[in-house]
Formats: sequence, C-alpha cells, structure tokens
Amino acid sequence: MRPPSAERESGTLAAWATREPDGAVLAKVLEAFAEYEHPDMEATGLHHASHPDPRVRLRATTVLDASEARSRETRTALLTLLGDSDARVRLEACRAGLQDDALLAPAAEELVRLAEGPYEQLRGGVAEALASSRARTPAVADALAALLADGNHLVRLEAAYGLALRDDPRTGEAIERVGPLGVGFEHDHRVDALWDWNRVANRPWRLSVGAGDAGEARHQAPPDPVLRRHHSYD
Repeated sequence: MRPPSAERESGTLAAWATREPDGAVLAKVLEAFAEYEHPDMEATGLHHASHPDPRVRLRATTVLDASEARSRETRTALLTLLGDSDARVRLEACRAGLQDDALLAPAAEELVRLAEGPYEQLRGGVAEALASSRARTPAVADALAALLADGNHLVRLEAAYGLALRDDPRTGEAIERVGPLGVGFEHDHRVDALWDWNRVANRPWRLSVGAGDAGEARHQAPPDPVLRRHHSYD
C-alpha cells in the first residue's frame, strides 16, 4: 500500500505534466513522475510520446517503461520511439522494449545499430543493455564482440560480460581485452561472471582487478553480494 505522501506527490506530478508548457521543465517532471506508481502513468507517457522536444519524448519513454503497461497503444508508441530521430530516445525505448516479448527483437536490432553508430556517449548504456538482454542472436553477440575495441574499459567489461552470459567462444579473448579495472571491482557481478566462465573453461585468469590478485582473493573467500558495486553510464 502506497503511503499518503507518495499518492499526493504522484498526483501533483501527474497534474503538473498536463499543463507544463516548457519542455525542459516538463522533462524533469516526467522523470520524477516515473519514480512513482500512479494510475495515469500509461496515459501520461502516451500523451507526451510524440512531443516535439526530444527531452520530453525521452522521459515519456521512461514513464511508459515504469508504468509496466503493455497495451496495444503502448507497444505501438514504443515501436515508434525505437525509430526516433534522437539516439537517446531510441536507447530508452530499447530498454523498455527488451522487457516485452513482442518488442524484444526490434529493440535488440536497434541496439545493434546504436552500437555500430557514432554515439560514443551512449555506448556504455548500449553495451549494458545488449549484455543483459534476453536476445541471443548472432548479431547481438557480434555487436558485443565489436565493442571490445572501445576505448572505455567499462564498455569492454560489459561486452565481455555479455559474451560470457552467452558462453560465446570469444569470451576468453574478451576477458584479456578488458584490461586493468582498479579498486572497486573486486566483487562486481560482471567480474564474478567472467571469473566463473574462466574457471569452467579451465583458463588462466588474466584480468587484473583491484589491488592484488583477484583470482587468489576468490580462492580465499566467496564474493560478498553486499559489497558489489554497480557502475553506471548515464
């Protein structure tokens, strides 16, 4: 049961979203609204999904995703947003689409296109979405492998993680290409997955993680999930 304060706040934001004329402010209102539960979430997201301001369309997509509604209207809107003129909007629509069986394939196809495109600032989010997606097509695996050439070590880590989840034969090479990660990754879930894949494949551990030998540390004690850190891209 939602506390009364949350109901009041979400109601205020829902009403505000219907009358705010400024695109920058409206985008902030929708971003905040997406953090709540409200019966008008789907209607609010649909209302603003075709707004002329890409910042508003971006957050309208976030609201549609948060509403968890998958009506025919919402699926149609998300499918349209997968082809939006703004790459950030397309990425957000991909994230929403990956959770829907009916949109999984087109969302994965758009993520592959984003991975191949000139969107350096979005590449981390693209790699993260590709890696954790349920899409298991050769095109997704190839896109992850191509991301191993990225200059950002977090992007390479996500790519290697995605290949490990798919038990791709390129995972061994991918682990070597991640490079040193430094302190803070000793109990990262992605590193844990790479370590497990490496152990099953009976390969030498070549990924430098934090201070000291990460592989030796894993022999001494199991990873503590409380200490795991999530490294965000956007």
